[in-house]
Amino acid sequence: MHCRRLPIRRPTQAPLRRDVLRRGLEGSLVHLCVRGLGVVILMSLAMMVGCTDQPVAPPVNSQIARGEQLLDASRYPEAIAVFQSELKKTPTSAPLYALLARAFNANEQLQDAVGAYERCLELDPDDGDSRVQLAILLTRLDQLPKAEQHLREAVQRQPRLAAAHRILGRIHYREARYDQAAEAYQVAVDVDPQFAIAWSDLGQAETRRGNLEAAEGAYRQAIGADTTDAAYRDGLGFVLFKRREYTAAAEQLEHALRMDPLHARSHFNLGNTYLRLGRRQEGQRLLERFRELDDQERRIYGLEVTILQDPERATLYHDLAVIHTKRGETEKARRRYIQAVLRDSNYAAAYHNLGTIQLRRGQLREAMGLYRRALRADSTYVLAYRSLGNVYMRMRQVSAAVNTFEAGLRLEPDNEDLLNRARIAREILAESTQ
Repeated sequence: MHCRRLPIRRPTQAPLRRDVLRRGLEGSLVHLCVRGLGVVILMSLAMMVGCTDQPVAPPVNSQIARGEQLLDASRYPEAIAVFQSELKKTPTSAPLYALLARAFNANEQLQDAVGAYERCLELDPDDGDSRVQLAILLTRLDQLPKAEQHLREAVQRQPRLAAAHRILGRIHYREARYDQAAEAYQVAVDVDPQFAIAWSDLGQAETRRGNLEAAEGAYRQAIGADTTDAAYRDGLGFVLFKRREYTAAAEQLEHALRMDPLHARSHFNLGNTYLRLGRRQEGQRLLERFRELDDQERRIYGLEVTILQDPERATLYHDLAVIHTKRGETEKARRRYIQAVLRDSNYAAAYHNLGTIQLRRGQLREAMGLYRRALRADSTYVLAYRSLGNVYMRMRQVSAAVNTFEAGLRLEPDNEDLLNRARIAREILAESTQ
């Protein structure tokens, strides 16, 4: 008996979508996916009413939930293994393929992620969110014609899919087709007037087209939809600078830097604005800071590009984490260190630096465990002895601290820092035993 296919209504998640797609073209794809579990529930319900032409979804179970938890905890290989295992049981589950693609993506296995998304779309061609994520991946891999093809199919199937119009606009912009880019962005914001990043993109395109009044209006719309992003203030400030409204430009750019002190472009734009206002010393200082931040961003970009070519080299993730640490971007650093140790389980420096992040968060036992793990990986790593000894001191385990410092000194007898820490720990221990 023929069964009419039931439409699946996916839960609306506009804020998540906008946040995801904002990051999509800039590089970090850790969070690029659809929330799969809600879709799984809905598809399971569809199966219960007897439809046989619906893509088969697995029952909601603890393994899927466990896989998502592993993914959220940045334990990507384990999450991949869980999803692959579940797909052996339900090989026609589109939502599970979407989750697998997300995990591959997070683990920088981009070609595998592409394959998983393609399989997801074979099973559910109307999954617009997965099609957009696939397009973002293809864009990252410089496969722009294929990305554009998927986006056009997405908007043909779902004309009101704002995210697809936005990413299509990004492709046009990247290829210097600014008129087409502006048109695509305009469709995106017409569909979703609160789509802040699309408004910002429209402002950028209009600036390129020389339509400064329209650009100003677009950036103000972006700020109205999202007051938390410094980039929108920076864009508005730049437009005002271009219109020679230097005082107004300075106000917006100063606001941007209060929101994000590491925003390199705002340092550049505000520095030039101050020069036009005759504030030369301040302007030069900001331009020097811009050059420093811009160098860091170039290094970040270079490392991320290299990761695309060699995703299994642990040192790349460690080096990225070090830069993020210097910039105060602790969560980004933590994720990159985790990716490093997932690829090299004996990467002592990465374990040590993860421990230091946990220590700064006040999580002493977690820090202790990571420092010990660093020493299991490399028993000659003197810095880990110092850090572990410091944790023991903070936990008032002075005897353990003395032993740990002395273990480090056996490797480096002339290490003045360790000598001083060991001396202080011995004095405290002696006082406590009197």
